[in-house]
Amino acid sequence: MNEQPFSRAYKRYALALMTVIYMVNLLDRFSMGLLLQPIKVELRLSDTQLGFLTGIAFGLFYALFGLPIARWADRGDRVTIASLAIGLWGLTVMTCLFVTTFAQLALARMAAAVGESGCKPPTYSLVGDYFPQPAERTRAMSIYWLGSPLATLISFIAGGWLNQLYGWRITLFVMGIPGLLLAVLVKLTLRDPRAPVTGSAMPAAPLRAPQPSLIMVLRVLWHRKSCRHLTIALILFFTMGFGLSPWNAAFMMRSHGMSSAELGVWMGLIISVGGIVGVLSGGYIANRWFGGNERGQMRLSAVTTMLSVPCYVAFLTLPQKHAALFMLMPTMLVFNLFVAPTYALMQRLVPDTMRATTMAVVMLLYNLIGMGVGPQLVGILSDGLQPKVGGDSLRYAMLIVSFVSVWSAYHFWKAGQTIKEDLSQVEEELQRDAQREGAPSVLILAPDPPASTATIRV
Repeated sequence: MNEQPFSRAYKRYALALMTVIYMVNLLDRFSMGLLLQPIKVELRLSDTQLGFLTGIAFGLFYALFGLPIARWADRGDRVTIASLAIGLWGLTVMTCLFVTTFAQLALARMAAAVGESGCKPPTYSLVGDYFPQPAERTRAMSIYWLGSPLATLISFIAGGWLNQLYGWRITLFVMGIPGLLLAVLVKLTLRDPRAPVTGSAMPAAPLRAPQPSLIMVLRVLWHRKSCRHLTIALILFFTMGFGLSPWNAAFMMRSHGMSSAELGVWMGLIISVGGIVGVLSGGYIANRWFGGNERGQMRLSAVTTMLSVPCYVAFLTLPQKHAALFMLMPTMLVFNLFVAPTYALMQRLVPDTMRATTMAVVMLLYNLIGMGVGPQLVGILSDGLQPKVGGDSLRYAMLIVSFVSVWSAYHFWKAGQTIKEDLSQVEEELQRDAQREGAPSVLILAPDPPASTATIRV
């Protein structure tokens, strides 16, 4: 890769901008969770249809388009890709202003998924290049993943208020505007670290090693045991997480009679604060308590994933609305503790030339199954249980799906059993490749140094 001498201030700006991209990219997805009940009432939809809108209609296109875009990101200009993707996303979300039928809304969600799928792979890969050392990369990932809880805060509070005053169509239209503004800002101010330096005398030779084939990426994900277990753990976790999160607001509206404006403030604050504390705590604990102990990081992910089950059961069964909402705080905390260490380790388990593609393959699987199947499964279960339990059908459907976390925790634990050996194997492969090319090795995959000796700061 062609190293560029970015200042610390510019790297921080780039990280902040990519975090904002990730945040804005999620606004409509979280807003849909708050807007499902008003959409259901106005368009007279069943829970199965609502599950299709938040599941297959969005997840299928998000997953399928994410992979070719990531392959493009592994060899193309990631800044241009991110700019085009966020701009397309903004335009397609704004088209919801003209929706009047279920079919039109489904098409709008499919189009928005295509734009959203192109944002995470290039920005995720850029974070790894701006912050190549393991310790600083974990901290950078902690900041990058704050985009999710921040998106929750904005989408729930602003979305609840906008829906109460102007309806769900105007709400989605407004959510798409920042995408167009960000597209211009990204293109004008962000630089890809692997692009040639302006005025450089470097030859026009390829800047990167040949891009590994998709088959090679899949082979690495399957045969490297830690990658395999991490991928399965993420698929199962997001089946539960994506399956339940779109229904949280609808559950509170149906079971506790809350309005969108009131619920937006409560859920926005609770979920975002829990998410922010979870993401930052995960990155801090991984570096401070488990810096150099990757097995411990994976076991922490396993334990916290398991703890999500009793937290979610309490949220769904407590009779008082404020007590139920309060239980969302620890739920979101444990939902997000695993994020920074897990994705930082995923980057270290593969060469940088397949980083974005690896992310896209994992996203393809957990979005296709998790985002596609999860919400649809809850909707089908809710409609199927309604003749037996009446208005509590959504509650019981969500309870059933919440126990998928137990299976996910098992695979996080299994990943911890082989993570040391797999990281050592990657380091040996890097050394061999460097010796074969007659170049000094760059040990960007070495274990994190103890926190007391880490001097690199984000």
